Amino acid sequence: MCVPGAKDMLISYGRLARLINNVSRNALSAGLGPGSNIALFVNHPLLHSLFILGLTQIGAVTLSGRNPALPAELKIDALITDSFFPYQAARVIRVDFGWTEGDGARLDKGHLPATKPEDICRIILTSGTTGQGKAVALSHEMLARRIACHNYGFGNVLPQCMRTYSNMDFGTSLGFQFFIYTLWRGGTLFLPGRSMDSTIRAFEIYDVEDMITSPAGLAEHLRHYEEHAELRCNLRMILTAGSLLSPSLAQRVRSRMCAHVYSLYGATEMGMVATAPAHVLANVAGAVGYVMPSAKAQIVNGSGEVLPNQSEGIVRVRGPCMVSGYLGDPPEAASAFVNGWFYPGDMGQMRDDGLLVISGRAKSVLNLGGDKITPELIEDVITAHAGVDEAGVFSITNDLGIDEAWALVVPRDTWSETALRAHCETKLPMNFIPRRFILVESLPKNANGKLERRDLALLARAKLNA
Repeated sequence: MCVPGAKDMLISYGRLARLINNVSRNALSAGLGPGSNIALFVNHPLLHSLFILGLTQIGAVTLSGRNPALPAELKIDALITDSFFPYQAARVIRVDFGWTEGDGARLDKGHLPATKPEDICRIILTSGTTGQGKAVALSHEMLARRIACHNYGFGNVLPQCMRTYSNMDFGTSLGFQFFIYTLWRGGTLFLPGRSMDSTIRAFEIYDVEDMITSPAGLAEHLRHYEEHAELRCNLRMILTAGSLLSPSLAQRVRSRMCAHVYSLYGATEMGMVATAPAHVLANVAGAVGYVMPSAKAQIVNGSGEVLPNQSEGIVRVRGPCMVSGYLGDPPEAASAFVNGWFYPGDMGQMRDDGLLVISGRAKSVLNLGGDKITPELIEDVITAHAGVDEAGVFSITNDLGIDEAWALVVPRDTWSETALRAHCETKLPMNFIPRRFILVESLPKNANGKLERRDLALLARAKLNA
């Protein structure tokens, strides 16, 4: 593994094994063990990865969090963090690299649980269908099935790539899968460095071959390459997932960084559903790919009746990589999992050639570069600030085709954008903080006093052009 710019940036397999054994042994000494559900809020990527592997080795089930609002239905036995964390858990454990110290010896067989294929090995938090956090449990068998799809989903290039860069964090389904996939194959996993400069230098020094990223993450790398004309990009393949890859972003990436760009459509609950090279999708608005052999997709109406090709309706999917529900069986499961199908919350159509086209979301969930959240959750944070009376949040597509959150704000006398932004930074992940706050006298509402969300973007443009 490699974390560019960090101390001891390269970790060999031999050292990795010793560090994992040390984490496992120290975790057992701390009373952690088989069957425990452990939430990891560890900022250092290398330390985070060691805790995932070390805890899994002793039979604990881990999840990687980004938002402190964990699902109420999820039972957490301990929360592990390397920084201050205000979350109320049964047990909070502060950790550092001291947990990796020890002789590195293998654990006795008595400390290694006998696991079965159906045992849960990992919990992934998802908010894709409703914007509210839910927990998806992956068994060892399910994880192996999903990883097996990597070798035939993207042509013959990916299986030949042994040096992989991923800037999708461990809390995402695909980020976790490629973390395990790369190590299983004996490859080298490169994680985001201390800076973009150190990351790009590592690309050149170690001849990194492929990149796993969201469209928003890809846009950041593209800007760096476009700003530094002297840099060469030798990537053989780029795989994007999490949100729609816009034709403009794909074209610029293919001309400046790598010609072999793939787009992936999927869900944490289902795994990979459809994929295709970016140049194949460029001329069809909303196209996300051809349905993979391991999945089945249909377009249905509100009664569940299958619609003919070219008809727009509700997208539903199923396959052997689909889970059967959410941990704790929250109310949202009843509408997301119906008669053996998973409903990801998208509207779309199927073309005659088998190309799946997504036209939008069935509900108001915002998809901000692959991270999904309801606008109501952002609005609640904004209106909790003393300087704001009302707020309406919506998304605007930037020049690279990435959706950003913007907000219309009805201010109070104490209004200060600097104070509001600082307030949001303490309550929201960075990608959910609105890029623009636009002051308005009132928000568009219907006769019942409910917010007319479809008019928010129009009002924002009118305000900016006034």
